[in-house]
Amino acid sequence: MPVFILICLLLTTLVQNQSPYLPLLNNEPVWLSVGGLAVLFLLLGWLKKLPAMIWQDGFACSGLLAWYAYWKPLFSQDSPLFYAFPIYFALLGTWMLAAFINKGSRFDDESRALMAILQKQLAGFDSCLMAAIALICIALPEHYLSYPLAMTFFILRSTFQRCIENINRG
Repeated sequence: MPVFILICLLLTTLVQNQSPYLPLLNNEPVWLSVGGLAVLFLLLGWLKKLPAMIWQDGFACSGLLAWYAYWKPLFSQDSPLFYAFPIYFALLGTWMLAAFINKGSRFDDESRALMAILQKQLAGFDSCLMAAIALICIALPEHYLSYPLAMTFFILRSTFQRCIENINRG
């Protein structure tokens, strides 16, 4: 999720500096476009037309931008929601990338066996399902923690899936 991490940091910087480019995201055609792009990435991932790394990163980026653009007009100008959560997502994504995805091939045999057991247990919680829940949560701004929680579960589940893929490859 390297592009997602960069988009999170960029969004945080723009929000904290009250950039004049931020209102461009709040235009209805823009947030509808990035929302549609999130749906497209989700569908391509569900149909297995794109590798997990690409569709998950694309979904996360477009979902984040759709979330910001749709929710921003509904909250106060100085709401910490819009600079705290992108930093949180960037830190979580960086930690997952560095600690699990990039090191998955170096896990010992016991860790690999445990990961295989967990994969069987979590099979019902597919990354596509988590992404769909995150999309639904964008439409629920009155529950302001719904999208951040759904994205947290999406990031964790996609990290686990990519880690398993790396273990099986190497």
